[in-house]
Amino acid sequence: MPQKDPKAPIRYADTNISLFELAQHYVVHCPRCEGKALINTERQLLCTACHHTEKPGHWYGEATASVRVKCRECRQPLARTAPWKGPWKKLRMKCEHCGDVCEYEASISPAIKSHGLVTDRIYGLPLWLQTSFRDELLWAFNYEHLQLLHDYVAADLRERSPSAHRHYSVVNKLPDFIKKAKNRKALIACLDALVLKA
Repeated sequence: MPQKDPKAPIRYADTNISLFELAQHYVVHCPRCEGKALINTERQLLCTACHHTEKPGHWYGEATASVRVKCRECRQPLARTAPWKGPWKKLRMKCEHCGDVCEYEASISPAIKSHGLVTDRIYGLPLWLQTSFRDELLWAFNYEHLQLLHDYVAADLRERSPSAHRHYSVVNKLPDFIKKAKNRKALIACLDALVLKA
């Protein structure tokens, strides 16, 4: 069997996987004990430290409630946005035109970050696999995502996907600080530290 040349460049071939495809399960901070918790593909949470379990329904992260309607009395446009912490889904509004006061159903927009940290898309809990890198945030949804980042950063040659849909690729959407060769050594050290995080 031929030996692999140790001087051969390390290659990374883009598989065209999207961020959506990677976000099917997560590693997060437990809402009860702050230990490591797993969210499986059925969207259920299980803490590996305190064994807390939870089903979807409670949003822990930041979110915004917004209303854009016409006044029920005078039909003048009304708009309001406010931070949302649930479980309420209505905003009390006063019409400046006619003075009518009423609660209107709000649409809730979950934030992808909470207190400066990236969260999962189901519970809004901070991701377990994230760390600061200089003035940036380095993060991964799960260990498969982390491995993809590691393989990409460690590669000497990065081959783009030939697919017509490559603009959906997670690699195509990586921030510049991950793509820069000058950051490679320091990024690999950060990624390795995240792998070892208990």
